[in-house]
Amino acid sequence: MNREDPRDRIRVAAEEAVRRAEATARRYYAIDLPPADIAFTLRGRCAGQARLHPADRLELRFNLALLMENSDDFLTRTIPHEVAHLVVFWRSRGRTRRPRPHGPEWQQVMRDCFRQDPLRTHAYPTTPARIVHRSFRYACNCREHFLTAIRHNRLSRHRQLQCTRCHSRLVFLGRVEDPPS
Repeated sequence: MNREDPRDRIRVAAEEAVRRAEATARRYYAIDLPPADIAFTLRGRCAGQARLHPADRLELRFNLALLMENSDDFLTRTIPHEVAHLVVFWRSRGRTRRPRPHGPEWQQVMRDCFRQDPLRTHAYPTTPARIVHRSFRYACNCREHFLTAIRHNRLSRHRQLQCTRCHSRLVFLGRVEDPPS
């Protein structure tokens, strides 16, 4: 019995949606946008990510769990959203000023090329992959801070941290068993 993994089916559908969106952008802007490398390696709350690597290599990363749970909307909205980033990256190559991720250039690509409202974020229900306990208490001149064990260890080994609000030094007050959320 040959059972096809549903994840394989949705990956193929996503790759096809990416290629269609790239083709739409190539035609609309008459550009030589190369096909992006596609990976399904994102985790957590982020649905997709677009990157321009050195040597003009384009990459798209997607969250397979969110794709599986929200496939219709993901294929029609998230994928064009990420391809629009690639279009903006590609069209702005060689310029000294990098466009803002969801700035006017990206918004225009979403409206004109993909005929969609330029929404910055998705509304997919997500649950955190893990809960990080912030059980180390610090203080500065303006408030208390609760840090994770990783942040505490870095602070104690390497350098002093400053509050981003008041810019005073963080002082260790002790460990907390049940930190506030």
